[in-house]
Amino acid sequence: MHQKSISRVPLEKSAFKRFAIDSGYPVYIFGADIAGKVVQELLISDGISVKGFLDNNKNKCSTPIKGTPVIHADNLGEIDRNALILIASTYIADIIRQLEDLGFYNWVPIAKMLNDLDSKYLSNLLAGELRKNHAGGEFTKDFDEFVLANMINSQEKYLDPSRLYVRSVDLIVTEKCSLKCKDCSNLMQYYESPEDISENELLADLDDVCSVADEINEVRIIGGDPLMNKHFHKAVAYAASKSNVNRVVVYTNGTICPPEEKIAAIAHEKVFVFITTYGELSRRNERLAQMLAKYSIPYNSQPAYGWTDCAEIVEHNRSETENERILRMCCAKHFTTLTDGKVFRCPFSANVERLAAIPDSPDDYVSVRGASTLDLDELSALRTKLRWFLREKPYISACDFCNGRTYGDPEITPGIQTKNPLPYTKFRRAITIPVVVR
Repeated sequence: MHQKSISRVPLEKSAFKRFAIDSGYPVYIFGADIAGKVVQELLISDGISVKGFLDNNKNKCSTPIKGTPVIHADNLGEIDRNALILIASTYIADIIRQLEDLGFYNWVPIAKMLNDLDSKYLSNLLAGELRKNHAGGEFTKDFDEFVLANMINSQEKYLDPSRLYVRSVDLIVTEKCSLKCKDCSNLMQYYESPEDISENELLADLDDVCSVADEINEVRIIGGDPLMNKHFHKAVAYAASKSNVNRVVVYTNGTICPPEEKIAAIAHEKVFVFITTYGELSRRNERLAQMLAKYSIPYNSQPAYGWTDCAEIVEHNRSETENERILRMCCAKHFTTLTDGKVFRCPFSANVERLAAIPDSPDDYVSVRGASTLDLDELSALRTKLRWFLREKPYISACDFCNGRTYGDPEITPGIQTKNPLPYTKFRRAITIPVVVR
C-alpha cells in the first residue's frame, strides 16, 4: 500500500483548502453517510465544491445529497485519476486498497480535518434532510458525535502496522431474542433451545481478547437481544473497565426495558446504546429511551433498515476464487465476533459454528482462550496470527454457506417474524473429553 499520497496532499483543513484550490483537481468524498455529509458541509464553508460522493452501497446512490450526486464505486473508472478523494469511512484500509488498485493515489483520510474541530460544532452541521439515512430514518443527536469519534480514531489507528487495532468486537452474550425475525443476519431464527452465555465465560473472554489486542475501538454487546441475559449489565460494565477498550455499544430492539438498577449499572462514559426499532413490536422503546436519558447514557433509536437476503444457511460449493470474492465484497467482514473463547470474522461465521451448521472448521477462527495467562513471546505470536486472520485471510469456510452480504444488495423488509425456529442441516461434531493429568 502506497503512503506517498499522505505526504503530498495536506491533511489539515486550511492547508487542504489551499491545495484543492491551487491544484484545480476535482474533489470527491468516499462515504455517503454522516461523516461524509459533515465533510461536505466543511468544504462548502471553505468555498470548495464537491463534485460527487462515492459509495460501495448501491442503495445510497439513488438520491443526491444537497444536490451532489452519489456515484456507485463501480463507476470509479470514469473519474479523473488526479481527483482528490476524501475518505469518510471507518474501514480506511479497504478503501485505500480499492482506490489504489484503480490508480487513485490522491486519497486523503478525514481524521485530521475533523480532529482539529470541536465535535459539537461538527454535529451541529447536520440539519434537516442531512439527518436522515438513505432509507428515510432519522438518527438522534447522540449518534453524530459517536460516529465521528469512531471515524477519527479508526482512521488514525487502523493503518499503524506495529499495533493490533481492532475496529470492533461483537461479544455474543445470549442466543435468546425477544423477536424471531426470519431474516436475522445473526441467525437467531435457527436456535431451537437458545441459551445465555454465563457471566464467568463472558468476563474471561473479555480478559483474553483484551490481552491480545493493543486497542479495541468498540466492544459491541449483542445476541439475540443482549437484554435477555440477566447478567448483561455485568459484561457491559466489565468491558467499559478495560483501559484498551474505547467504547461499549449495547444493541437492542426496543422490546425490553431492564430494571432501573441494571440501567444505572451501565452508566459509564464509554457506553452507548443502539436501539433498532420494529414498529409496534418495539413496545418498550420509549420507556428504555427515557431510562437511558435519566442516567445520561447516550443512545440512538431508529427504525430497522438495510436488511438484505443473507440469512439462509446453504452450502454453495463455490470455488476458492468465488469465496474470496464473497469475503472481499462482504460488508460484515470486519464485524469481528467473540464467542466460546474464539474470534471469528463475522457474526454469521460465529453462529454457524455455534449451531454446528457447517463441518468442523478450525481455520475459521482464532482461539484466544487463556491469552491473559500467556507470556510476552506467546502473546506476540498470537497477536501476529490474529492480525493476519482479521486483515489478510482471503476467505473462510463459512463463506461457502453464506449467500453473501455485499454492499448494495437489494434491501428486504426487516423484522418479519416466524413462529417456529427455521430448519437447517446440522453436522456431527466430535466430542472432546478433557484429559486430567494426575
